[in-house]
Amino acid sequence: MSDELKKQIVDFITERTAKGKGLNTMRDIAKTMSDASRKDIRDAISNMIDNNELKYWSSGSTTYITLPNFSPGSGETAEE
Repeated sequence: MSDELKKQIVDFITERTAKGKGLNTMRDIAKTMSDASRKDIRDAISNMIDNNELKYWSSGSTTYITLPNFSPGSGETAEE
């Protein structure tokens, strides 16, 4: 698993969070990473969640991937 892929994922989520879109699905992330396989992206995200670099948040019907300090519905953006 590439550190470059992990950096791309975190950069994507950070950029979207700054724009007020802190909830990201696997599909959102995979669409922007055309050079990586979906399995590699899933493995990288799982590894980063295990290391508390990202976290899952569930609405009950959909599971999202967020930055660890992002709180949905707070109206705030996460800071690095």
